[in-house]
Amino acid sequence: MTSRARLVLAAGSPARLAEAYAETPQRWTPGPAETGWRTVYHQLLGDGCFPADRLLTSVTVSGGARAVVRAVAATPLRAGAVSVAAARLRVRAGSALVYVPGALIPHAGARHLAGLDARVEPGGCLAVVQAWAPGRVAHEQGRFDHLRTRTRHAVGSSLLLWEDVTIRASDWPAGDPVAVTIYAIGEWAPACPGWWKSALEPLPYAAANPLGSGAIVRALFPSLGAAAAFVEGSVEAMRKSLEMKICSSPGKLPETLPKAD
Repeated sequence: MTSRARLVLAAGSPARLAEAYAETPQRWTPGPAETGWRTVYHQLLGDGCFPADRLLTSVTVSGGARAVVRAVAATPLRAGAVSVAAARLRVRAGSALVYVPGALIPHAGARHLAGLDARVEPGGCLAVVQAWAPGRVAHEQGRFDHLRTRTRHAVGSSLLLWEDVTIRASDWPAGDPVAVTIYAIGEWAPACPGWWKSALEPLPYAAANPLGSGAIVRALFPSLGAAAAFVEGSVEAMRKSLEMKICSSPGKLPETLPKAD
C-alpha cells in the first residue's frame, strides 16, 4: 500500500495550515499554538508499518512560519517485504521547522528503509529528531533483518550532508539501546550550541559534530523513556534557541560546500 500526505504551513502567528492532505493510514491533527509556534500531529492509524508499505510525507514551511510537526506515537515495523517511510521537508527563508517523527521499533524479521530529503533556504531553520528502538518488543531483541537510512540535507543549492547506511541486527550495540539522532540545519545550529551542549553533558554515549551550516547530535539511551525525556528537553531548548536566533536575513553559505543536485 502507498500512502501520501502533504502539509503546508504559511505565514501567521501562529502558522496557518494552508494545506493538510493525507491518505489512509496517515492523518494530520492541528495541535496547540503558543508563543508564535504551531504544533501539528502526524498520526499513523492502525498498528504500525506493514510489509511493502510506502508512507510518503511532505512538509513545507514558508512565510516566516514556525512549526513543530510530530508523531503521536512510536511506529512498530512488521516483518516481511521491505517497508518504506520517506519524508520530504522544505523550509523557506525566515521560517523554522522542528520535525519529530515517532520512534521506529523493528520487530523480528523487519526490513525497513527510512528516507529523509530536506532542503533549507538560506535564512531558514530546521531540526529533525529520529529515534530507533530495536529490541523493544518482548523476545525480539537482535532479530530484525536490516534497517536502512538514506538522509540528504541541503542548504540552498549546496549539499550539506548525504548518508546511506544499512544496519543489521549484528551491528547493533549490545543491550539494545535506543539511538537518537538530531539533525540541526541552518546557521542557527552552530551559532547556538547551548541546547545540545547542556543536553549531552550527563550522557555517557553521546557526541555532537558541527557542520558548516548545521550540527548532528547522536546519543544512546537504555530505554525509550530516557530517550523520550531527552527528545522533549531538546525540542524545548531548540525552540527557545530559534526564538532568540530566528533568521531574518540569509547569510552567505560556506564556499567549500558542494552543490546539491
